[in-house]
Amino acid sequence: MSKGSAADMVQKTIIDDAKAEAKRIVDEAEVAGRQRTEEALENARTNLTGWADRRRQMAQDSGDRILGKAQNDAHMKILEAKAKIIDGAFVHARKQFEKERSQARYKTFLKNLIINAGTQIGGGDIVVLARKEDQALVSKMTGLATTISKAAGQSAKVSVGKTPMDLIGGVFVQNKEGNITVDYRIDTLLGQVGTQKRNEIAKALFGEEAKTE
Repeated sequence: MSKGSAADMVQKTIIDDAKAEAKRIVDEAEVAGRQRTEEALENARTNLTGWADRRRQMAQDSGDRILGKAQNDAHMKILEAKAKIIDGAFVHARKQFEKERSQARYKTFLKNLIINAGTQIGGGDIVVLARKEDQALVSKMTGLATTISKAAGQSAKVSVGKTPMDLIGGVFVQNKEGNITVDYRIDTLLGQVGTQKRNEIAKALFGEEAKTE
């Protein structure tokens, strides 16, 4: 084999090796490129899926919030409506008292209030404060002191306060010193009913307890 031929062979070998190396590099680059492309596509798909999931969740959360708010608003409106109905019942009761003040049973009602109040005070000198229209009514009542004395176990004397009270009905009863009092004014009694018996009223009206939330 001639030197030229050997040189050619070496040159060819070098060239072939270079081509092989170049091809390997290119192939690796292509593989790497494909991998990167696939990774990029996978990342894109993942990101897109994640984005879509987040959007769906956001939409669901938003829908849930809207639905929840609507339900809460409706619930509150129902509660407000029921509260107005109950409040209306008290307003009606107040008006009924105003209408019945001229009737005989109102006199009986007042007498029972005074007896109960005098008994709670424990007898003694009892002063009844009432509205101007009821002062004469109370003054004409008989048997108050006797009934209170028996119930309280102590002698009782009942008098009517000279100064009339501004109220729709009922009485404010106290001992002579004024340090023991019983508030049986109609507005006070209605307020106590409103606080203590509201659930019972709600059950009677709606078959359920009154709620504030």
